[in-house]
Amino acid sequence: MLTIRRTVLKISLAVVAIAASGLIAGAEAKDRNPCAKNPCMAKNPCAMSPMPIRKNMITDSARLMEMADKLWSDTMLGTSGNACATCHPNGAGLKKEPFPKHIKMAGDIVTMDQMINFCMVNPMKGKPLAWNSQEMTALGAYITANSKESAMPMMNPCAPKNLRGM
Repeated sequence: MLTIRRTVLKISLAVVAIAASGLIAGAEAKDRNPCAKNPCMAKNPCAMSPMPIRKNMITDSARLMEMADKLWSDTMLGTSGNACATCHPNGAGLKKEPFPKHIKMAGDIVTMDQMINFCMVNPMKGKPLAWNSQEMTALGAYITANSKESAMPMMNPCAPKNLRGM
């Protein structure tokens, strides 16, 4: 009976020690997070003005969507005569499923930006867009706004049988 009590006591002490070390590690991590302290402090990097990711910032959502609509139908983004709307007229086939996801046409798990550039380079025969460009942001906004819960699969313009006309 005494042996069982000692074993239970040892296990209890071990559990307390493990739990305490996790709490201490959590406290240390909090101390290393510069935003965990007073976010209004002048030296806090979270209170500083952010550096923009691009020179021409986008601040007007309506203007962004106008740009998105124009780019979606722009056959001049590449040299094949195709536009995003060639395979996805009015956003057809865009499934509301979070990225990254497996895209059969690309044969890979990709982010939205990677998929946009896959289409830019392959079916559209154009140059990839910069990740922080207004064009990339606009096309991402179009995809997000026009994705449906369920979408019919679209023709793969990169399939060998479809490449003859490109």
